[in-house]
Amino acid sequence: MLRLPVRTGSAQPPVERVVDLRAHATEQGLAGPTLVAIREHLERNAQVLVFLNRRGYAPALFCSNCGWMAPCKHCDSRMTVHLASGRLRCHHCGAEEPIPTLCGSCTGPVKPVGQGTQRIEETLARLFPAAPIVRLDRDAVRRKGQMESAFGRVTSGEARLLVGTQMLTKGHHFPDVTLVVVLDADQGLFSADYRAAERLAQTITQVAGRAGRAERAGEVLIQTEFPGQPLLTQLIEHGYEGFAKSALEERRQAGWPPFTRLALLRAEAVQLSAAEDFLEAARRAAGRLPREVELLGPAPAAMARKANRYRAQLLVDSPSRTALQNFLDAWIPRIEALKRGTLRWSLEVDPTEVL
Repeated sequence: MLRLPVRTGSAQPPVERVVDLRAHATEQGLAGPTLVAIREHLERNAQVLVFLNRRGYAPALFCSNCGWMAPCKHCDSRMTVHLASGRLRCHHCGAEEPIPTLCGSCTGPVKPVGQGTQRIEETLARLFPAAPIVRLDRDAVRRKGQMESAFGRVTSGEARLLVGTQMLTKGHHFPDVTLVVVLDADQGLFSADYRAAERLAQTITQVAGRAGRAERAGEVLIQTEFPGQPLLTQLIEHGYEGFAKSALEERRQAGWPPFTRLALLRAEAVQLSAAEDFLEAARRAAGRLPREVELLGPAPAAMARKANRYRAQLLVDSPSRTALQNFLDAWIPRIEALKRGTLRWSLEVDPTEVL
């Protein structure tokens, strides 16, 4: 473990606090106390960074009459609204189409719901018209030179408001940023992926590191509807190390890594049944399992259909690295011997995601 207990020079760690979305009205996803803090920091001639890890204008196009949401025709997902270009785009397979004016189910009126970086940029421009804004996400810096131009506006001090995704968090030094706002922190707290909270904590720690990097003090506001969530509380009150201790105890009780070892066998095919049949055959090919190895599944992936192919998976679990590797050494040749046609399969040891 490598620790960085102090910041370079005279810089101090920022003060972190939560904004309870249950207790405050919001303006397009920005709570009242957040807007007050943004105004105060801008009046001090500082820069403000607003982080939202969701590009586009809105994550869904919604019909309030029947509840229809514009789906991707190729994935089990919704299309994201990109208002400036007048397009719906799937962020999983890349499919896109024009934004419809009427519901695809009942022909009622439709509207964008939720916030993406483009909508937050629009809202901030309306509320703080005197503060020049730079948005940094994959949509804003598609062409050559756009990223360099955007960072130039930030480092020169021309831009006062910075809006973006993880592009803004990756080790950049913005000495005039004194306030960082984290929007929609809750998306990582209740995911089916056991590592989602870990990723959220890492992201918050990283983006918080953009605040107060020089002589001026830094402040971090984390908007949430669950201010008492234990892992989030540990992160704010005791830093990443305190979070990690609590998260590791949860993992130990639940039997997740690093207290167990995993391997994930994935299969994808043009039909879900083909992927599941292949994994069933792979399970049978394993034969009698060693005492320390368990197979879970097969089951469809959390997003079963992606880019017109269906995905399923089989999880291998063992408390022993040696037992897992010995089992895989014997099992892989049997998987390779199975008939698979156009089906594709892969085996990942220590998978980064189990969805």
